[in-house]
Amino acid sequence: MDRRKFLNLVGCGCCGYFLTSCGTVPITDRKQLKLIPEAKLNAQAAQLYEKVKEKEKLSDDIKSLNLIKEIGKKMEDSISQYFDNKDIPDPTSNFQWEYILIDNKKMKNAWCMPGGKIAVYTGMLEITKNEDGLAAVMGHEVAHAVAKHSVERASRSVVLQTSTQLLDIFSGGKISQVNRTTGMDTVGLLSKIGIMNPFNRKQESEADYLGLIFSSLSGYDIRETTKIWERMKEANKGKEPPVFLNTHPSSTKRIENINGWIDEIRYEYPPI
Repeated sequence: MDRRKFLNLVGCGCCGYFLTSCGTVPITDRKQLKLIPEAKLNAQAAQLYEKVKEKEKLSDDIKSLNLIKEIGKKMEDSISQYFDNKDIPDPTSNFQWEYILIDNKKMKNAWCMPGGKIAVYTGMLEITKNEDGLAAVMGHEVAHAVAKHSVERASRSVVLQTSTQLLDIFSGGKISQVNRTTGMDTVGLLSKIGIMNPFNRKQESEADYLGLIFSSLSGYDIRETTKIWERMKEANKGKEPPVFLNTHPSSTKRIENINGWIDEIRYEYPPI
């Protein structure tokens, strides 16, 4: 089989597979690629979550942990109720929600693994300050899981890796030669800066938007969200990396976006 026929077959096969592996993000309706089974990622996330609980020092601040769980339960219920009211399949129906508070004041962060495995670091509590602020952060992290962003990122990585390998084959190994000469993964670096980082920033903005919605549906004052990012900006003290190297939008951009969404979301997504 000659090279052209092979490429045509591979191209057609991939296109057909990709077309049957596309989905949409709930509420925003953005098209997304889903090649990796969600159940597989959820199972892997659950295993990793257990390892995190064993490795990290968990906080004995029961009051804060209970508040995290209380906020989480409100979001669980309001998200499921919202999709039920809209007669749309609940994207969290297969989640096994769980919450931990990690004792690390230097880490101003929180995350949500696929399947609803959530962690908040005690350092983030210094930024959130209050219940509405904590709900805003948790809404953002929950939004990543609801939108299946991890599935999408893993799927894109598969496509990029496969495409790079095919290009290397049909360029006679020129990509491998460049990598050996420069001592770095040149294509991978360009893909990260030119494709993955912009895409990740798009996901982060989408999670900001959906997070506001979930917080509002759960009865929290989403106007506190801009104050969080103002405090985060102050905490970073201008140390944010250049936008093209960053996987997240700048604090300034996030504040601008959030201010533009708040009134619309408070009107269209009132508390359930």
